[in-house]
Amino acid sequence: MKGIILAAGKGTRLRPLTRTQPKCLVNVAGKPMMEYQLDALNKAGIKDCVIVVGYLADTVRDSFGSRYMGMNLTYVENPDYQNSNNLYSLWLARDHFDDDILLLESDLVFDDRLVTQLAHLPQDDVAVVDSFQDHMDGTVILAQGDAATSMIPKTDQGPGFDYESTFKTVNIYRLSKTTLGEAILPGMEEFLQEGQTDQYYESVFADLIGSGEVEMMVMSTGNLRWAEVDDLLDIRNAEEMFSAVCVR
Repeated sequence: MKGIILAAGKGTRLRPLTRTQPKCLVNVAGKPMMEYQLDALNKAGIKDCVIVVGYLADTVRDSFGSRYMGMNLTYVENPDYQNSNNLYSLWLARDHFDDDILLLESDLVFDDRLVTQLAHLPQDDVAVVDSFQDHMDGTVILAQGDAATSMIPKTDQGPGFDYESTFKTVNIYRLSKTTLGEAILPGMEEFLQEGQTDQYYESVFADLIGSGEVEMMVMSTGNLRWAEVDDLLDIRNAEEMFSAVCVR
């Protein structure tokens, strides 16, 4: 099993912090966001991690180099990061789909036990989720028991959408080598052949879950902390959540 971290975006909503540094290097509660992901993967026993970079790519490479606490780091560059979205970034990492993967986005801070639990689950394909709350935004999942029945990207949540029974995706996934090769890669390729480089990979996952091609299980965060950091208010909220436990 290996890790893949998507870190190509510009993080425009975090300006001015991201004018001279990539979003993944913005500090939250005492350390760069990327370190939350790398520390969690390392503690879960992951030995190889692929980081997809784009905006200020060399800054990320210079910050972490080729090894982090004994974990091998490989970089894939998205040269079209200004015009594409994370579906295309994940597609560019396809040569590394030679093992099961833990997929993470670089704008997350979280309790590293989330990744350890995820890595040791017996299921092949799992989305980490939390009960939806009013302040949350983005892709949601409907589930029956531990199985996702549908995934609904933000663009498909129209006026009057009922969030009562939904779960918010945390943007941490476990994906099997088989599912990547047999379902996700062909699904992404179909989107890209239609010129949809501006889409999120969740749109592909949503189609595959809806068609029954992929059986995605869900893992609840339970009482473990997590936060997605998109803007300056998110940083303040994450600081309040993590400062007591994460300052070095």
